[in-house]
Amino acid sequence: MIKTILLILLGLFFILNGINHLVNTHIYEEYSVKRGLVSPRIMVQLSSIVLIFGGATLMFNFLIRYGVISLSIFLIIASFSLHQFWKEKDNQLKLLESMHFAKNMAILTELIYISYS
Repeated sequence: MIKTILLILLGLFFILNGINHLVNTHIYEEYSVKRGLVSPRIMVQLSSIVLIFGGATLMFNFLIRYGVISLSIFLIIASFSLHQFWKEKDNQLKLLESMHFAKNMAILTELIYISYS
């Protein structure tokens, strides 16, 4: 029962993030441009689809492995292409990016745990 509730909450987290990517595409696009992402607008829109799909698979306990795989790929790409804290010279930006990177790695670890439990 607890695992089901936690999967629903985690799924909701990803779905809300996906919706946020759609609603605030311009903000994520600007951030992606600063980070040198290829085709920022398309990547933000694709990421929203991946986030919503992955979240829905967790929330509805359907095709979870596909959702975990897609969310894991998203988290790896986002972490290493957008949150490159090791390249930041400004200490505040370095701290902010390292926190985003660490958060993504923690969520990735959780997803891997989910897929093997």
